[in-house]
Amino acid sequence: MGDVEIHKTVDMKKLKNPTIIMGFPGTGLVGSVAASQLVESLQMTFGGYLSSSDFAPLAAIHDYKPMPAARIHFSEKLNMIVILSEMTIPISSSNEVADRIYEFAKSVNAASIISLGGISLQDEKKGVYVVSSDSNVVKDVIDRKLAKPIKEGATTGVTGILLTKGTLDHFPITTILAESSEEYLDPKAASNVLKVLTQMIGIQINTTRLDKEAAEFAKDIQDAVTKARISKKKGGPQASEGGSMYG
Repeated sequence: MGDVEIHKTVDMKKLKNPTIIMGFPGTGLVGSVAASQLVESLQMTFGGYLSSSDFAPLAAIHDYKPMPAARIHFSEKLNMIVILSEMTIPISSSNEVADRIYEFAKSVNAASIISLGGISLQDEKKGVYVVSSDSNVVKDVIDRKLAKPIKEGATTGVTGILLTKGTLDHFPITTILAESSEEYLDPKAASNVLKVLTQMIGIQINTTRLDKEAAEFAKDIQDAVTKARISKKKGGPQASEGGSMYG
């Protein structure tokens, strides 16, 4: 038996059937970036953290303040809880982390869990997809043309385990997945996920910073590609297949 625990540092009894939003690292770090932006944009209160002897020994530093890398924030006004992690959850801990989150959701009488994440880029337009243990959620999202459904495939880690639990227990657990690059942090994909989330649950989230970062990052990438092409024409150094070059 492992030792994953959720520690609440603040009383959340005023929350009534809250929605839980979850964002963990993955493709393009979409889940972590989106959840962090959600917390910052909505000025949510720190309310607890996750611990385990298997977790990486690190602290996340925000606004000069060290914070647990895996933590909980909440908003009484919006009746919402965010569980986010800025570290990769060890595979060996995934089942137990999912169990603790599910137990926590039940303990606060959560209405649903919505996980944010990324999937490998297939379309240059960066589509957004939805998977849910509740077919009504998928139907609503499709009818409103917010995201595309996934008919066949697989999702792993904590989110995959929670989706299965939701199906077996008839509890609404949904994941919103934005197409993202596997090679680098993708703020645009995080912004795309949040834009779908805002329409699903009816809240306003400022994604301006993410959109700006995405535009700047895209320009940096384009500049790097242009420089590489010029260098190649002049007979300069070239990266080998599968390699990389940083300037």
